[in-house]
Amino acid sequence: MKNSSRTEGFTLLEVIISFTILALMAGMVFSSLRLALNSYEKSQGRLVEEAERRVLLDHVKRQIGSLFPLQPTVSRIGGAEQAQMQGDIGARLAMSQVPLFYGGPEFVTFITVAPLILQQNPGLTVVRYGLARYDGGGYYLGSMEARYTGLESFLAMAEELPEGEPLHLKDGIQTLEFQYYGYDPQAQVYDWFPSWSGEELGSVPDAIRLTFDNEYMVVPVNAKFFGGNLRNRLRGLTGQGRRGQRRQ
Repeated sequence: MKNSSRTEGFTLLEVIISFTILALMAGMVFSSLRLALNSYEKSQGRLVEEAERRVLLDHVKRQIGSLFPLQPTVSRIGGAEQAQMQGDIGARLAMSQVPLFYGGPEFVTFITVAPLILQQNPGLTVVRYGLARYDGGGYYLGSMEARYTGLESFLAMAEELPEGEPLHLKDGIQTLEFQYYGYDPQAQVYDWFPSWSGEELGSVPDAIRLTFDNEYMVVPVNAKFFGGNLRNRLRGLTGQGRRGQRRQ
């Protein structure tokens, strides 16, 4: 009987196929891990952005809730000067001694004791919220602040857009609208208004609603105004004074 020995092993083709399968499996595992890692990083980024947005919007609520119905302290204006300055909002505000607040459909200006930007030196602060635009296009809810140094500092915010880039409160919005809730002395009911002037109504609104795209936020105003001269208050109660334009 003839003995024969045979060496067992893999052929070159089998080795190539095995390495190819291992490489494909490693690539699939690596791609899955990479995809999972990217998904995790994106979700964490969204969570951080959402947390930052919530913090900013919570501060907006606190800032509006801390609205201060400040009356400017100025000297009286003579009759001739009063007639000459009749068309000036600032002069009428100064003469009537009403709370410093002006809100329209696209922006609002008020006094607060809770600054967001000027936190290192808190105190009476003039705040303006409005729709701001990026240099490359697109819009966002922006905020600007200035230290209150007198009536002029409020008018600089209320009557013209200040210089500088606003603080980003909410990015990527297309539309923004402000509405104001308060008492209508003529209809003797509470209602929402598209504008609110402290000069005309002699008070600040009870709540402010911010509507951006399909979202909205209602913020109650904690401040109550009990000052003002008696004549304006009586005119408001009897419905003879001017009022904010009622929303149709």
